[in-house]
Amino acid sequence: MIWPPRSSSGGELGRGVGMQPVATGEAVHETRTAGETRAVRSHSEAERRRRQRINGHLATLRSLLPAATRLDKAALLGEVVRQVRELRVRVEEVAVMVPGEGDEVGVEEEEDGGGGGGGGGGGGRGRVVRAWVCCADRPGLMGELSRAVRSVRARAVRAEMVTVGGRTRSLLELEVSEAAERGEGRSALQAALWAVLLTNRTAPAESYSKRARTSTRFSKT
Repeated sequence: MIWPPRSSSGGELGRGVGMQPVATGEAVHETRTAGETRAVRSHSEAERRRRQRINGHLATLRSLLPAATRLDKAALLGEVVRQVRELRVRVEEVAVMVPGEGDEVGVEEEEDGGGGGGGGGGGGRGRVVRAWVCCADRPGLMGELSRAVRSVRARAVRAEMVTVGGRTRSLLELEVSEAAERGEGRSALQAALWAVLLTNRTAPAESYSKRARTSTRFSKT
């Protein structure tokens, strides 16, 4: 019987074929590990940049708010929300005060007027009314309004004036004596304010300042 010759190359080939899957598996594992490392590194870098942006925004908020350097993030954001709400209320108040194009005089009763102030019976204290005048701006307007208020025996508790583009709007909170009847007192006040509005109505507006200005005055005259 003749046996086929043994081939040394065949044995080597067999051993080579047997080792090939192991080498391929190691390469795949190494490639996968490298890919995961790059993904983790990329995610870490993105997270680092995100934190930098957040910290930058928080630093900006701290610089805008007074005494906010010692607040933590939650307290800082709460203070920001409070400030934004307060600013929104102020914007609404200012919007009401912006003067319009037409001349206007109005008087209305305060809802909680009369006896408001110093607690107790409120005897002798008048009721509070709100009056407003919208007209062209001119020098001495506030003094004219003050004299008109005194002419009807009212007392100015608070006065605000906003002037934009040569137009002005004055808002007055007045304490009116209870001795006068409500209807007559209100009509007398409105007539006095109209008299102020009509004074020098034909004066050229160019002689007055066109710059926007806001003033708040408190008087007890």
